[in-house]
Amino acid sequence: MGSGSVPSLATCGDTVARKPRRTRHSPGARRALGRVVLAALPLVAAAMVLAPQSMSDRARVWAAPVFRPLQSVTAEWALDLNQPFEPSRPTAAAPVPDDLVRRLRVLENALAEATARLADYDRRVRDLAHIRDALDGLPCRLVPARVMAPEVAGGRTSAMLSKGFSDGVRPGGAVVRARLDRGAREAIETGEPVLTAAGLVGVVDQVGPLTSGFRLLSHPDTRLLVQLVLRRDGRWQPGPDGLSAEGAGDGRTMVIEHVPRAADVAVGDFVVTSPSPESALPPFLIVGRVARSDPHPTNLLFLTLVVELQVPSDAAREVYVLSRDAGAER
Repeated sequence: MGSGSVPSLATCGDTVARKPRRTRHSPGARRALGRVVLAALPLVAAAMVLAPQSMSDRARVWAAPVFRPLQSVTAEWALDLNQPFEPSRPTAAAPVPDDLVRRLRVLENALAEATARLADYDRRVRDLAHIRDALDGLPCRLVPARVMAPEVAGGRTSAMLSKGFSDGVRPGGAVVRARLDRGAREAIETGEPVLTAAGLVGVVDQVGPLTSGFRLLSHPDTRLLVQLVLRRDGRWQPGPDGLSAEGAGDGRTMVIEHVPRAADVAVGDFVVTSPSPESALPPFLIVGRVARSDPHPTNLLFLTLVVELQVPSDAAREVYVLSRDAGAER
């Protein structure tokens, strides 16, 4: 070949890059086909809407062989609203053995009993702390006890059927004596007070090996040295001291006679055990509150007070015996 001739494409294949040919499988061809289909879909939809009904029916018939397999597959996905809806029923659980049920009931009862005991212990601890604070370091110990029911203590089932003092009940039906489930084994002695966190309940007058009898404050044989505590102008102040209070025998009140009229006693004033050395009980134990003040029947210079007990006889169930400390001087 001469120096002035132009080389052919065949001879320059190694130096000139050939332009790739586009096929239908190339990415560019697929994108172009997609744009054509998207542009044609609105035209087909408009033609289907504007075409006569006969042409739409013909198109549906021609397209049926294409879409029928798809309809058979999706038919199971449709929800038939004509059929009633029935929720799925849970499968029956396996029966629980009777032995397991019995053990569960035993455990539930034990848990309930333990919960009740813990609540009782918590309340007892709070009561003990309250009483200890009120005693202010006196040389004594507190013995927890329970008031026994009349039938357990040897009395009659019904207090109203009792014959007299031997069963702890007066003829009118008022309980004036009771028994405790503590006795000489706990070193309880006669004359020791029985009380709750609210106030004084009675005095021990009989001690047995395992149980003890005590007179309630309303017993006619109960006599206490007491003091009045008055509240005037928002302040507490001591009132007359060394007064004698006696049980009224009705299970609810005590009576204080020969109170000086000049003492300025009012309804609602507190009555506590006397701090006098002649008193057989620790001082300042709450007895009750003044419920009524009447003129003395024979002496106009004095009053007769009716004291409503702080702890009624029917409210005393769990009590404490304020016993002398073993290390204290007698």
